[in-house]
Amino acid sequence: LEVVPVAIADISGVLFDLDGLPDIAVHAALASSAARGVLASRLPVRPLAEMAALLKPGTILADLTASPKTSDLLTSALDAGCGVVLANKIPLAGPWESACKLMHHPHLRYEVTVGPGLPVIDTLQYLLNTGDKFTLIEGCVSGTLGYLCTELERGLPYSQAVANARAAGFTEPDPRDDLSGKDVARKALILARTAGWELEAADLTVEALYSASLADMDVDAFMASVDVMDADFAARIQQAAAQNSVLRYVAHVTPEGGTVGLRAVSREGALGALRGPDNYIAFHTSRYNAIPLGLSGPGAGPAVTAAGVLGDIIKLARTLQVN
Repeated sequence: LEVVPVAIADISGVLFDLDGLPDIAVHAALASSAARGVLASRLPVRPLAEMAALLKPGTILADLTASPKTSDLLTSALDAGCGVVLANKIPLAGPWESACKLMHHPHLRYEVTVGPGLPVIDTLQYLLNTGDKFTLIEGCVSGTLGYLCTELERGLPYSQAVANARAAGFTEPDPRDDLSGKDVARKALILARTAGWELEAADLTVEALYSASLADMDVDAFMASVDVMDADFAARIQQAAAQNSVLRYVAHVTPEGGTVGLRAVSREGALGALRGPDNYIAFHTSRYNAIPLGLSGPGAGPAVTAAGVLGDIIKLARTLQVN
């Protein structure tokens, strides 16, 4: 099986060669996009509209963005007989009707949308396909917030923990993109929907890890002011420690809805034992009712995410090859 890259696209345009892009062009384009936000190569960069020429059977489109504007392109690709691989969670966390059409398409895979270093979606689908029924899914599914909780556990003030997470590259340039809990909520919604629960975003209660007064500041002002949260978090940590517990940012979903937020958990439990950006997800099912089926391991990082995307591409390529 040979998988050949034929195109790279970002908001600035698309670089493609139907005979396959040379490695040197791929590396140059990716380096330019990362450094300057635009593709650059010895090959011409074409308008995004020209991507339509690539949408034909046998092509696999990988959406590695965090954009809400790719849904039409994904649908067009699937309608044209292409395969689609998602790292982008937004298309699967929108309104149920549109997300469902994507999620249940046989040529779409989305393993890395939740726990990119773990076989979360494959395991969930295996349980469903063998007749198991889910009653509860819970876990820590944010490497960023896992790192933050570990820093708090070390005794650092909340503001310093946020600064450390940002400096280490665990957060987005604006840490509120992570601290809002919206990304975890999207993951929880994807898990719930994959389990067959027709939940909408409004069915989840989400706790942001900053006060409303910090919401509308620019990033520099937020970082300078976030220490107003230090006393509140210190009190929560102290209260948890008095019960031999630690704080973790937990997603908890059932067929009726769910919560996403900071919770005190036993220090000796699976969630309490997590360190840094590691993830843990527990599936409570008819078959695994006394002891849940748990998955634990790396929850963030370019290497494990890239491996997950490649794994989905290879599986889809084999499926398309057979068909």
